[in-house]
Amino acid sequence: MKINRIFIVLTTAAMLLAGCDKIASDEYVQYDGAVITWSETSGSLEPVQCAYVEKYTGPRCTNCPSADVTLEQAHQQYGDRLVVVSVNYPTGQGVPFPGDPDMRTDGGNAWASYYEINTIPAALLNRNTATMYSGPMNNIIGDIGTALQATPALALQADASASGNEVHVSVSLQLQRDYSSPMTITAALVEDSLVYRQLLPDGSLDEQYAHNHMLRKVVTSFWGRDLPSPAASGSVHVGHFSFGAPEDVNLANSHVVIFVSDKASRRVINCTSAEID
Repeated sequence: MKINRIFIVLTTAAMLLAGCDKIASDEYVQYDGAVITWSETSGSLEPVQCAYVEKYTGPRCTNCPSADVTLEQAHQQYGDRLVVVSVNYPTGQGVPFPGDPDMRTDGGNAWASYYEINTIPAALLNRNTATMYSGPMNNIIGDIGTALQATPALALQADASASGNEVHVSVSLQLQRDYSSPMTITAALVEDSLVYRQLLPDGSLDEQYAHNHMLRKVVTSFWGRDLPSPAASGSVHVGHFSFGAPEDVNLANSHVVIFVSDKASRRVINCTSAEID
């Protein structure tokens, strides 16, 4: 009888594990994140089209500094209209050196899994999976310029302030035309000027490498919150939310990145970034 019970337990466990294989890759981690409270007001926002680059990187990746140089050149050319989030790859070249801070996050791991990132550096522009950028990424600069020429489908603005470790965010959006498909809004905490070791293209180790745009926390649900419905143009929707920053984050060097996506395709429609006052 005891053997039968053990067999039943093992069989049940095997069935549960087998069932896990059928879970969609973006559902491995359930995370509710910050709740956004919305209100509606009149007025108008200035529509500015920005570009969102999601770059996958790691401290043991010798080609990643070349991608950093390329994106810095793009930022110098396009200014704040380019929003970059650097996601530390969860395994292999993304593993930190002993004693260095671990920049891997649950949200970044979920994104890397969903987009099947197998090598780094890699990047997506506006989460358009038709093109995956890798290596030095020199061709991404022109493509960012093309993306910025699009007529904005929505205007998006944000402000952020901190009280201790608590960050308060206000986001305003206004559709510039009716949008029939459901949309989501995602917020992330990003930190600059993080100094820790990085392998360089020649194989040497830079002990004082400055890492910028590093994802520290996905603030909302990993795949965003649904936007107010109906998504009709005209009104200005204002959302407020708060979240606690990780204790090791320097908020003086951080900002909040917000992007609005088409819910079905997950392509980014527009984005913005807010320094934390």
